[in-house]
Amino acid sequence: MIHKTRTHVARLLALAAAFLVTGVSVHAADWPSRPIVVLDGFAPGGGTDVLMRVMAVEMTKTFGQQVIVENRSGASGHIAAEAVARATPDGHTIMIHTASMITSRPLYAKLGYDVVRDLAPVTQVARIPNVLVVHPALPAKNVREFLVIAKQRPGELVLASTGLGSISHVVGELFQQRAGIRSTHVPYRGAAPATTALLSGEAAYAFIVPPVIRSHVEAGKLRALAVSTIWRSSVFPAVPTLDESGIKGIDIPHWYGIWAPAKTPPAVIDALYREFGRVMALPHIRERFQREGAETVGSPPPEFAAFVSSEVVKWAEVARKAGMKPES
Repeated sequence: MIHKTRTHVARLLALAAAFLVTGVSVHAADWPSRPIVVLDGFAPGGGTDVLMRVMAVEMTKTFGQQVIVENRSGASGHIAAEAVARATPDGHTIMIHTASMITSRPLYAKLGYDVVRDLAPVTQVARIPNVLVVHPALPAKNVREFLVIAKQRPGELVLASTGLGSISHVVGELFQQRAGIRSTHVPYRGAAPATTALLSGEAAYAFIVPPVIRSHVEAGKLRALAVSTIWRSSVFPAVPTLDESGIKGIDIPHWYGIWAPAKTPPAVIDALYREFGRVMALPHIRERFQREGAETVGSPPPEFAAFVSSEVVKWAEVARKAGMKPES
């Protein structure tokens, strides 16, 4: 894990150095000629929203045009993704999205775009664990105690997720399967509304990223029981992994990426990639990501494209084996 982190930092520093030499010159000399809109497929206050807004401030300084984050939630982020897929491919409309765009595809019968055909990958920004959090009304201090309660109340506990087929939904479903419990799943339009449902007691538990639930856990309004990866979160170092808690075989990080419309000029894609790399290499940005429990990645467009393609195949097969079928 330490080696991986050093590799990511080295890559970002190399990008920063390259930026100082090359700048953001593109063949389309008039780009950007107006504000750059970054669509976020989830509600304000979610993990993508928190991290993208921090980066947007720095990117605005570089481009001389405002970088605006616009939340357009719904359908597990597919509404925003379709809007970007249909946008003019000139680099003025891009998107930050998550693994949920891939994991939820098998559950939507009719999507107006194809993630591989209609979107151009720019870079994978970061990866981060989801945290199993419960409402404090549940007298569970760890996963073992939670499972005792869940088995005594089959189908009664409400599992909130950030959307149908989202990573938080998928992790929740796998958790139930491996643990031998049954809950009632309720999808919300992003991490923030799912957390609100949890805080109000409308839901009993959820898998949410650290930036969204950290303050609530620290205030005692929510209780963190485990993380969804085989490594512990830097935000909650005392919280064990699901594997350490006896739920074997679950290692599913959440990840964030940047896309532009297909057919966006390669020079613009390259400029965006370099700028995201430069921003992620800034000490205060890197520190902010780490503080939120996120591990920066900064992969180049071809590498990210290959990763996305492999994830599409992987999660389609997971859905097929699990018998997951379209619900809308």
